[in-house]
Formats: sequence, structure tokens, C-alpha cells
Amino acid sequence: MKVLSGIFRFYINSSIHVSLAICSLILITMTRYKYPIDMYYLTFSFFASVVAYNFVKYSKVAKLYHRRLTKSMKAIQIFTLLSIVLFTFFITFVKRDTVLSLLPFAFLTLLYAIPVYPNSKNLRSISGVKIFIIGCVWVGVTVVAPVVHSDGDFNQDIVIEMVQRFFFIVVMMLPFEVRDLPYDPKELNTIPQQIGVTRTKFFGSILLILFLILSAFKNTYSSVEALSTAIITIISLLFLWGTSKEQSEYYCSFWVESIPIFWMGIYLILLQIF
Repeated sequence: MKVLSGIFRFYINSSIHVSLAICSLILITMTRYKYPIDMYYLTFSFFASVVAYNFVKYSKVAKLYHRRLTKSMKAIQIFTLLSIVLFTFFITFVKRDTVLSLLPFAFLTLLYAIPVYPNSKNLRSISGVKIFIIGCVWVGVTVVAPVVHSDGDFNQDIVIEMVQRFFFIVVMMLPFEVRDLPYDPKELNTIPQQIGVTRTKFFGSILLILFLILSAFKNTYSSVEALSTAIITIISLLFLWGTSKEQSEYYCSFWVESIPIFWMGIYLILLQIF
């Protein structure tokens, strides 16, 4: 049991789970708009996400511990180095235009963790903008880049998809902000800090309703999309309203981050049914 617990912790802490969530959203974009499923691109996206997330999460920790890293941190460090090697290999299969489309979002990720100047703040520390930056990056990675990679058009449907995905990601971040409420410095001005937990849940609910309604304005609106979007909206609402400051250890880092994976599974199952 201890071994299984250790494997599960590594799976969460090494960013494998969140990277699978990102790949799930990329797969939804490709499937929904009938783009070819490119496994090289998905694999590249997975390892790029691992590297980016571990860089953001552990860059300061690695400096702090230096050679005295714990066993778990050493394992994560080794896995991240391996991911860098694999990311470097798989990027050779990715189109130049796709890489260029990802650069602004990679730059945002870099600024999220590292300040522009030594004595200035990084983007994560700027009051009230954290989850909106994350939302923009996820939109870029899971919608913009797959469209560019597949030579798709940025038509009305894709623009609506981008707005929907932004709303969805912002809502997914709200349980994390509620969880971190006792620990976040006041100057961060997170949404729960500004309006309280209950109003944060209402705010997220409004975004989810808009997320659902926007699908009706697409030119190619199928029954599969309608049903899958409705189901994932309900699931997201349940997790949003189920969150609290005193939540289980893996409520956010596993269950909330599983919602994109649930969405992909629901979408693929419904495609087989209809």
C-alpha cells in the first residue's frame, strides 16, 4: 500500500496528471473540429507540459535544497530532465508555425515564474491576474496551437471555442484559489480574497452557464457537443460547489484536474453512441 501511495504521489507531484488533462483538451479540439490526430504532437505537448509545470512549481525549491534534495524531489528532477530530452526529440516532428504560435504562451509561463528584473515581481505575484494568465496559456496550448498545427481556420467557431475554454479553465482554477485562501498573501488579491468563497462559487457558476450557452452560437453545433458540454458543465458545477478551504489533499490536484480527462472520455463515448 505504501508503494502504491508513493507512485500516486509521484504521478500527481511530477505533473503527469495535469499534463494528461492538457492533452485531453487538445484531443477534444482535434476531434471536435475533425483535425487529424497527431500522436507525435500530443506526445510533444505532454512532455512540454511536464517541463513547464515542474519548472513553475519547483524552480525555487530546487535552488533552496541544492544537493540535499529529498528522494521524491530527486525523482521528480530526474523525470523532468528525461521529459526535457523527450520534448527536444518530439519537437522535431512539430511544424515551425506551431512552435511559433506557442512561443508567446511559453514566454508568459516563463514570466509567471521568473520576474523580468531581479527586484521586480513575477506575473504570479501581480495582484488579481494569476488565474487569468493561466487561462490564456491553456487556451493557447489547447486551442490556438492545435488549430495552427492542423492548418485550421480561426473562424467564428474557433473564436467561440477559445472564449469557452478560457471560461472553463478559470472555473477549474477557482477551487485551487479557495484551497489556498489560508496561505495566499493578501496582496495577491485572488478572487476568493476579494469577494469571498460563496460569491466565488456564484462567479464560477455564471462563467459555466456562459460556457454552456456559447456553444449554441457555433455554426457546427452537434448533438454530441451539446450533450458532452452539458454533462461537463454539471460535473464542473458539482466540483465547484463542493470545494472548501478545508478539503481533502487530492480534491484539487487529482479530482478537479481530472475534469478535462472526464470531458474527453465523455466526448469520445458519445461519438461512438451517436
